[in-house]
Amino acid sequence: MMTPRPRVGLLALAIGALLAPVGVVLAPRDGAVVVVLATSSAMAAEAVSRADGVILAPIGRFGLLARSDIPGFSARLYQSGAALVLAGLGGGCSGQARDSLIPARRSP
Repeated sequence: MMTPRPRVGLLALAIGALLAPVGVVLAPRDGAVVVVLATSSAMAAEAVSRADGVILAPIGRFGLLARSDIPGFSARLYQSGAALVLAGLGGGCSGQARDSLIPARRSP
């Protein structure tokens, strides 16, 4: 009787190859709005604060939308305790997250 050989390494490589394009799309860029996820929104807020960022909006119980103009924000978020940092994909009816760093404009 033949026993199946484990192919865990090959499976991991295949999964990594399939998920790599997703990582490129969701990788945060400097100056962009990011989604910060942690064990709680309070922990996410603490990570944003330590990483010199600005909280834009809450996302459920575990996350926040945040932004910083200082390069390296996502790396600082991870160092400050964020579990996951993704590129913010916008929000609201306009598809754009409200940014508190840009003053609101009123129509005349």
